Amino acid sequence: MMKKGMWLTTMFSLLLCAATVYGQNNKVLIVGDSWAQQQYSDLVHDAVFDVNGYPDIQVLRNSDSDAVAIDGTTAADWVVPTELQKITDALINNPSVDTVQLTIGGNDFLNQWNKDMTLMEVDALKASIVADIQTIVDAILAVDINIEIIMSFYDYPNFEETLGGLVGVVCSGLYNGMNQPLPEEINAMALEFTQAFADIADSNPKVFHVPHWGRMQNAYGWPDANPAIEPGDIPLPGDITLTSPIEAMRIHDFGLWTERDCFHLTPDGYDIMIQGTYEGYYQYRFDTIFKSLFE
Repeated sequence: MMKKGMWLTTMFSLLLCAATVYGQNNKVLIVGDSWAQQQYSDLVHDAVFDVNGYPDIQVLRNSDSDAVAIDGTTAADWVVPTELQKITDALINNPSVDTVQLTIGGNDFLNQWNKDMTLMEVDALKASIVADIQTIVDAILAVDINIEIIMSFYDYPNFEETLGGLVGVVCSGLYNGMNQPLPEEINAMALEFTQAFADIADSNPKVFHVPHWGRMQNAYGWPDANPAIEPGDIPLPGDITLTSPIEAMRIHDFGLWTERDCFHLTPDGYDIMIQGTYEGYYQYRFDTIFKSLFE
């Protein structure tokens, strides 16, 4: 019979071993704004990794005080030295993390762009956001030469069917602040801005980008429209004259009723998006055979 002291020692060793293995499996750090935070909270990465045959690869789970995926944040927020240090600390304190998913810049765009800006004003705003994102990228890569960054941005918003109710107050504020752009106006400009963000990847072999524009249109379509647009009918990067389908937009539950978000996706929507990121990047990152082909 095992003595009590030996039993406690054995249990402690097993727990320590489990914790060590779990720590070694923390390979991905999610950094950025509400899209990053919601993907993190919805656990979509772990689910996608699992279904694709990588159950042992996990996203690093931080305490609230150490969070680096925070709702409402901008690229300008993260370049403040104290905030940038949080990202650096998360990587230094978790050396098993070798991949950072960076989702940032959307709030900078939504809060500052409007459809009546001059070309010079648009270019200045774009350059400012790109400079901030570049600062974040440089800080991440400075921690460890083995780190890679996957830049993952957004899909089309829906300011057509989401402007009523409590959530609509926030959405209407954003929409009015942009001087009520048509879907084609905001979508075309969002594409232009994120392409400028993604250009950072073209000049750095450690930075990658998988675009998501049109994924929700492709996945959901509008089967009830006349004529019907079935799932799969619209290829990426989608139709810039259309919104993302309302079915893809995040649900806010107020008990007696629910409302849809103008900008964020449901967990299923994020799942579709991260599956696309997996197919465009993560599978090559995780599988050495695929990666040799990718490089």
